[in-house]
Amino acid sequence: MKVEVATPDDAAEIAALGQILHDTSSYAGIPYNVAKVESLMRSLAAGAGVVFVVRKDGAIVGGIAGGVAEWWFSDERHGYEFSFFVREDARNAYTSVKLVNSFRIWCARQGAKKVRLGITTGIHEESTGKFYRMLGFEPAGTLFSLEV
Repeated sequence: MKVEVATPDDAAEIAALGQILHDTSSYAGIPYNVAKVESLMRSLAAGAGVVFVVRKDGAIVGGIAGGVAEWWFSDERHGYEFSFFVREDARNAYTSVKLVNSFRIWCARQGAKKVRLGITTGIHEESTGKFYRMLGFEPAGTLFSLEV
């Protein structure tokens, strides 16, 4: 599978894929707003950020979406991801490496000095952490949640 830059026309298909991730994640109890996700993906694909995707038999089966911005406390720029997901039937290390590396390279070209990837879904945290470490990422904190 080849990594491609998504276009705004891919937004609906990306949002539908996001629904699969959402429904199987720690976010499943929070309503999923397809139109909102589609709007964000369209905006990112139009240049507000980036979305890299992979296709299998013409259908988008995975991707990584994110952007670059200044830290809230500094003028230095960093890369951040909104979502990184590959459908289970299309997962392999090669595809995931290509997606993350495409995003990392894009971030560097946008002037980012650092890229941060999170594991907030509660899905395969240990193996995803090992995967990120294998790519040279280092742990940078812990996330906690509380229902109020």
